[in-house]
Amino acid sequence: MFPAFFHSLRALGVPVSLTEWLTLLEALSKGLHRDSLDDFYRLARSLLVKDVAHFDAFDQAFAYCFRDAALPDDLATKDKILEWLKDPLSPLQLSQEALARMEALTLDELLRELEDRLRKQEGPHHGGHHWVGTGGTSPFGAKGSHVSGISFDPDGGGGRAVLQAFARKYRNLRNDLTLDVRQIGVALKRLRDLRDVGAEEWLDLEATIDKTCKNAGEIDLIFGRERENQVRVLLVMDSGGSMEPFRELSERLFSAAHGLNHFKDFRAFYFHNCVYENLYTNLDTDEFVTTAEVIRECGKTYRLIVVGDAAMAPYELLIANGTLERRRTCTVKGIDWLRLLADAFPKRAWMNPLQESSWGYYDTVATVGGLFPMFPLTLEGLELGVRGLL
Repeated sequence: MFPAFFHSLRALGVPVSLTEWLTLLEALSKGLHRDSLDDFYRLARSLLVKDVAHFDAFDQAFAYCFRDAALPDDLATKDKILEWLKDPLSPLQLSQEALARMEALTLDELLRELEDRLRKQEGPHHGGHHWVGTGGTSPFGAKGSHVSGISFDPDGGGGRAVLQAFARKYRNLRNDLTLDVRQIGVALKRLRDLRDVGAEEWLDLEATIDKTCKNAGEIDLIFGRERENQVRVLLVMDSGGSMEPFRELSERLFSAAHGLNHFKDFRAFYFHNCVYENLYTNLDTDEFVTTAEVIRECGKTYRLIVVGDAAMAPYELLIANGTLERRRTCTVKGIDWLRLLADAFPKRAWMNPLQESSWGYYDTVATVGGLFPMFPLTLEGLELGVRGLL
């Protein structure tokens, strides 16, 4: 096996199974890579990557392992490797004593130890690993490499594969990165509830073709009612304070939703840190609509999307008059306003721009997440949120 490559892919989130890995090894043993790093790049990606969203992570792992690219942060920890070794599916079954000894090694020492153990283990194990000319940090060096008799010609055109991996041209296909307007629009277009409306004056092309075919070519025009999206969307966005770094991302979401012309109705409001008695239509001029009025007009019939980090002082959420909003007073707690929204909008989603790994640092995020299904504001998160709103 190529322990560093396999570990790199898994650590960067590419879901490579052992079956797929063994399939790659079988393909190598049959020479399908044709001793070319270019062909190996295409072969490995076709067998190991099932979603284009993981192409960029694959390129990162490939550049790191095969040409000493900068070590991604996710790989620069021994904890990831040790966790992989403790996996019951790991190719090495180590005792607790051996794992304890490995914990004392540096990263480079640990990688060399893995390579040595894989080479010396007894019985068939689909390959081994040979480090060449890279100081123990990459399974392929500038001088070429081989794995259990499978050779790669250093002059076999591998430069193109390496350049492609370094270029990372699939970066925009990742589903865990922040969104642009087009991506947001595509995701929101899935939020639809099509129903027949109006008079029967719309030509149903598919039904016309089907009926004409059944009539042996004699044209029979079929008319029906136009289908219109019945979904109404209410977008409520946190603005200012801790949301300032995400202002551009929030603006993209607003622009995409507002420009779709896809929904039956679309309304947008703003708040600061937590929803209180007012929702603002214009923060600069202090124009607002009362939250109670929005609930009365939109509750039950609108899909609610809230954008905010939910990271605030606990008293802003849990204490009456906890608002810091321009010295206003609020006799109802922020958490109670959020409960009213949650009760009024059965189909709701909270999009959080903070990295999901940091949500646990804020008690208020967990509290808000108990009332609203919460998703990260990434392409994958938005798709999951939209799916929950259908």
